Amino acid sequence: AGNLGPLWVSAALDEGARVIACGLGVDTDADLAALLENTSRLRLVECDITDSSLNAFDSVVEALGGSKIQGMVLSAGIDSIPGTGKQSLTEYPPEEWSRVFQVNVFGVVNFLNQMIPHLASPSSVVTLGSLYGIVSPKPALYSHYLGGAGSIKHPAYGASKAALLALTKQYGTHLAPAGIRVNMLTLGGVAAGQDTDFVSKFENHVPQGHMISKEELSGSLVYLLSSDSASMTSHNMVVDGGFTSW
Repeated sequence: AGNLGPLWVSAALDEGARVIACGLGVDTDADLAALLENTSRLRLVECDITDSSLNAFDSVVEALGGSKIQGMVLSAGIDSIPGTGKQSLTEYPPEEWSRVFQVNVFGVVNFLNQMIPHLASPSSVVTLGSLYGIVSPKPALYSHYLGGAGSIKHPAYGASKAALLALTKQYGTHLAPAGIRVNMLTLGGVAAGQDTDFVSKFENHVPQGHMISKEELSGSLVYLLSSDSASMTSHNMVVDGGFTSW
């Protein structure tokens, strides 16, 4: 559900896939509901990936109906909204760090571990990264928040995505003999209704001069899921308009 989940679902449906969309809020997501009305190849399963009990995934396995998974997108993640952060790295309490890692790392790994026995050979797994798992957030991008005092991007977010990249590399290499590929799709700044000051400053840092529209992302995901990328595993494919190349 959320900002990008329905986009990944739509991209897979367009390629003729049968899709199981699982996560929190999938039953009430308007975009997923619209997709559900137009296809019989979509199943929504409410699931909390941070629930470590085996029973939490029974409904996902049931939805498979004995079929093997050919492609899986691990898109779950939480982030802080720009401008709502603190002014010092030391102000973020341990419980906030714990919550971010509980979802972005432990929850993703928990779900992946549960689904590995149901992955086909060959199959492709795609994790979702962030440019802040590669580079540090630029303070200037957030300097106009809090009345011009500026705010600091939550450091747990980038740290969690860096951890997920390390996991992607290890799972990709260790699962390769079983015919399972694991790659990361790292996104740059995706347009999602940010305030005009942030957009203007961010786009000045992008060599291509614009934030990425959601519609520009589908092809990258389809490529990683498809046999066109059959020789790629443990790879981080960065789609950021050149932001991290300065």
